[in-house]
Amino acid sequence: MHLMGIDPGFSGALAVLDENLKIEFVMDMPIIMVGKKRELDEAKLATIFGRWRLRPMSIGLEKSQTMPKQGIVSTGRYMASYGFLRGLCVGNGIPYHLIQPQSWKKAMMPDMGREKGASIQKVAQLYPELSLTRVKDHGIADAVLIARYLKLNILNGTTSSKDG
Repeated sequence: MHLMGIDPGFSGALAVLDENLKIEFVMDMPIIMVGKKRELDEAKLATIFGRWRLRPMSIGLEKSQTMPKQGIVSTGRYMASYGFLRGLCVGNGIPYHLIQPQSWKKAMMPDMGREKGASIQKVAQLYPELSLTRVKDHGIADAVLIARYLKLNILNGTTSSKDG
């Protein structure tokens, strides 16, 4: 079974691990510019999901929530993108689990801070061959850790997907 972790933000990412938690695929969230606004590249995402849907797969999708001091327009765009990702899972028949950010961060980085750089440090420890040198690589690191959390905590039965 393959495991996909998704950090759904515009600076998020996708990561696919095999059943032994080996990284098979990582990429930044595909984005296009529509005027001066960033939007998900929905066609590219549909292609990616279509490519993986024929393999046994389960997806861990970080549960979106509104952020303090975030404007209503930004929140609306973010939540629409999150809904699109959920729709891709359903439309491709891929089971998915909504995972609270606090849950995966607590489990995957127990003795570390919760800032964006912490996930990069943790993934560098687990996968030294994966080069995460850009500031925005926290999205890839988060996606990898979400996929690991899915395997180790939800699919292995220690946490329910509702809590996740």
